[in-house]
Amino acid sequence: MRKSIKFVILFVFIIIFGVLLFLLNSFYENKDITSDEKKFKKEYESLNGKESSDDKEMLSITIPLKNYIKYIDSSTVIERLSKGSSVLYFGFPACPWCRNLIPELLKVNEEYQLPIYYYNALDIRDKKHLDDDGNVITDTEGSKEYYKILELLGEKASRYDGLEDDSIKRLYFPTVVFVKGGEVMGVYEGTVASQNNPYERLSKKQKGELFENLEKYFDKMTVSVCDKDQAC
Repeated sequence: MRKSIKFVILFVFIIIFGVLLFLLNSFYENKDITSDEKKFKKEYESLNGKESSDDKEMLSITIPLKNYIKYIDSSTVIERLSKGSSVLYFGFPACPWCRNLIPELLKVNEEYQLPIYYYNALDIRDKKHLDDDGNVITDTEGSKEYYKILELLGEKASRYDGLEDDSIKRLYFPTVVFVKGGEVMGVYEGTVASQNNPYERLSKKQKGELFENLEKYFDKMTVSVCDKDQAC
């Protein structure tokens, strides 16, 4: 009987010790998680399985708590494009292409642990179309900050599709901009060329291709990118 009691006490002690160890590890793992990182995870995961504006089911994704995301405003975007070194991500939670890109972007950055500066530029873009006579019509004017961002991206910005004018640029989503030493080193737009339906999850092969494409840019950034706590 005494052996049974000792065994029960030992078993309970092990369970309590295990729970305490788990809570302690969780505390130390999450103590450096920022409010921006928590916000980003919540924003993107809250749309898992929800219906999109065009009646499609949104891709369910998992965002790590430690994701190195920092929210910035348009003026900070312009500053980051103008000087220093930064990784800038333009997208928004409901964007189906973004939901395929972002898990791989964050996965690549697990090794580099660089701050990824995030700006949702959806509401500041202009909207244009070509009329029957071939004239470019502006339906919605973009903000001055938006046009400044396009100016700083220069020839690395994408042409506005459907306007038959290569000089007219547009910021599409998702776009990841790599700035090094005050120069736009590279711009990565979309996911991979072989993806046709953004509501379908990338295949293992496509994920591998996307990972390698992004990794090349991160490799070039590691020497001169500012530390996450330093000013650029």
